[in-house]
Amino acid sequence: MEHAEYERQMEAIKAATAHIFAMAETEEEVCRLEKAINHEVMYLAAIAQSELVKPEGGWDPFGR
Repeated sequence: MEHAEYERQMEAIKAATAHIFAMAETEEEVCRLEKAINHEVMYLAAIAQSELVKPEGGWDPFGR
């Protein structure tokens, strides 16, 4: 990924996250939203990682 593209994507993520947190009315809501955002990022990262190491023929459903 190019540095400029990375910076643009990070700015979009920061703006979206700030907008989500601005909707929170309490500290508890901010914490709940933070947890949900972290969960979503970890889930998407796991998918991206598995795609990068996926065998050429795809994943064998039986784990072989």
